[in-house]
Amino acid sequence: MKYESRKFIDLIQGITYKWTNWDPERTIEVGDYGMVNKSTGEFEREGNIYTSKGIIDIDMTDPALHPEEKEGDNKLIVKSWDVTIKETDVAPEAAVNAALKVNFEFEGRKRAAAMVMYKPRYISLPKDERIIELFKSRPDDLKGKYIVTEVICCPAYMMYMSTNRAEKFSVTLPATEPPASTGFTCSSETTYGLYREGSNMTAKYMPLYRLKKPRDKFWLDLSQRGDEKIDDSIE
Repeated sequence: MKYESRKFIDLIQGITYKWTNWDPERTIEVGDYGMVNKSTGEFEREGNIYTSKGIIDIDMTDPALHPEEKEGDNKLIVKSWDVTIKETDVAPEAAVNAALKVNFEFEGRKRAAAMVMYKPRYISLPKDERIIELFKSRPDDLKGKYIVTEVICCPAYMMYMSTNRAEKFSVTLPATEPPASTGFTCSSETTYGLYREGSNMTAKYMPLYRLKKPRDKFWLDLSQRGDEKIDDSIE
């Protein structure tokens, strides 16, 4: 039987080419390398190119090689097929009570997944020639390994995976001071699927991340790789 985590991860990865961290409080850092558990879909860390000694001959303490971080929009909403977003904006008169509100409609023809992240921040590997050459050279310790190239973190998140039943509900992040000090609330008292949320301004939740395997065309967009096999899937 497929783990719930694997099902959710598959649904989100199929749309975004990113993996879901089933436990967003678990730290996943840019530069981590390891394998993906095919039963659960979760990344299993073996080391980090910035801290592991003896696997590469690059000085990773060089500031130019440090991960880059930037702010995103006010929200990031990710959904699989068969999910409709009806509304995402908070009316001005309601903004004093809600920082974010999202209405979802799940068609119920099959299981579907959705995720909301509040004030996401993007942390990624720099596109430095030394990093590119590192992955092209495929050091022994990195052969066949997945590498975390991007992490999307946030102070508040919501994850939901439906059953095969049609559902309509909204999730709201109350406007508080400090922001996101109270978690998401769901409009429906009864949800049939799996609902998770977290909110804490002093925490750094990590719901989404990108994995890659080193290859010659590592940094090129998918459309530029020609007939190269895309091996980001965990199948």
